[in-house]
Amino acid sequence: MLRLWLKRIILLALLFGAIGGLAWYNVETSASGYDSIVRLANSRKQKADYDRLFDESLAKSITVVFTEASFDALLADMLAYFEQYGTYQDNTMQKVDIVYADGEGTSFTLREVGFRTKSNTSRNLPMTIDWRGREIWHQTSFQLQFNATFDYAANTNEYSVLSDREAFNLDQLNFEFCKTVGGEIDEAMISESYAYKLYRRAGLDLSNASYGLVYFQVGDETIPYGFYTYIEPIDQNFLKRHFDGDIARQYGDLYKCTDTSGIADLGLDFIAKAGINRNAENVRFSYALKNNTNDGTRTTHDALASLIDTIHGDAFSADIAAVLDVDAFLRYLAMGFLIGNTDDFRFNLNNYYLYFNVYDGPAYMIPFDLDSSLGVGKHQDLSDNHGVYYDLFPSTDAANPLVENVLAIPANRTLYLDYLAEFTTLYFGFETFNAEYTVAKSLYEATLIAENHLGNQLFDLRNSEWYFTEKANQVMTKIAAAPSE
Repeated sequence: MLRLWLKRIILLALLFGAIGGLAWYNVETSASGYDSIVRLANSRKQKADYDRLFDESLAKSITVVFTEASFDALLADMLAYFEQYGTYQDNTMQKVDIVYADGEGTSFTLREVGFRTKSNTSRNLPMTIDWRGREIWHQTSFQLQFNATFDYAANTNEYSVLSDREAFNLDQLNFEFCKTVGGEIDEAMISESYAYKLYRRAGLDLSNASYGLVYFQVGDETIPYGFYTYIEPIDQNFLKRHFDGDIARQYGDLYKCTDTSGIADLGLDFIAKAGINRNAENVRFSYALKNNTNDGTRTTHDALASLIDTIHGDAFSADIAAVLDVDAFLRYLAMGFLIGNTDDFRFNLNNYYLYFNVYDGPAYMIPFDLDSSLGVGKHQDLSDNHGVYYDLFPSTDAANPLVENVLAIPANRTLYLDYLAEFTTLYFGFETFNAEYTVAKSLYEATLIAENHLGNQLFDLRNSEWYFTEKANQVMTKIAAAPSE
């Protein structure tokens, strides 16, 4: 018995000694400036953080913390890129910390996160110096990358931790500000986030979105950077969340489709417009392959070619279902028509992803960049009525072979009309939008004003009630008058 107690005492002594030694080690290493690998890890409950991030009823803020050196490097890299290429589309990742806080009292810091500006047409320097030597701050869209590895070697502990790190159950997070279009700004503020929600209610798989405040901290200076839409990116993590992989957990091809190197019209001239972006060289493609790149060496695009060949082939009606998720496409067309998204595939041959299922190949179209929606935005019709009075089968479809051919099939036309009626009745009401708008205004407006944030500070419904009401009335009237097949 005595021996047993002695063993227990010795084990306890060793345990407390180890704990004390570890505590002393952490204090010493912290005092000496050595960053323990623990500080880079994120052990939080990812699903709970994801739900909070995209909960519109919670006030949220994200502070991006730069050292003066990292912020100077951001400006220098963007200026150097502009000098070489005439654009600020530099994607060099700068090292920042971020601080998240919300109305539930949740607050946490994440160290060494990647930061870069983003967007094709609205990217600009976040700060310039005017002729009097004053700092002038500008809103710009940006991305945080939680698994950026910077210059850490692949065999280091830092690389191992960072390369697998997520925050909010995401590898990345995008931030969009309310842009001025034609001298007007979306004072309703929540429109883009709400448009994403309407597409999801229509049964489509696409990004989750919410909104909140952003602060930049540069050294000791804090800049109230404004109200931003927080948007889940379309990436490998998104594919895992919404689609099935194969037995090896591999996923099909994902293309980001924009007007970068010519319109993304799914035309027969696609070969020259498809490829893997080389951002450092300012080389970008309208059909930009985002995965399965064979380390940047891949040159074939068989699934995309098969889809395009079918669109322009003689047996479209018989073959299209094998290469396109037609039901999802009809939902996309119906809700896109309702929200008046005039910068999408249907009306501007722009701003969509194509995902090709890894098992049987059908393409799934995923909309993104929804800031031209719900009565605001660019590329409007000549009457500036945001597509409210468009025909259900507008003449612009004739310039879009995929839309025209899909809707030329009687069963598809009927289903399209059915979806328009269903979505208008169930989801497209001003009252629901106004309720969310009212909550957002109460959560953010006073702070935006008191702290003098960049960008728009005052919420206003602008033409929202007219848009929802008149668009719904027009759609239901036109459906009733549509000829039966």
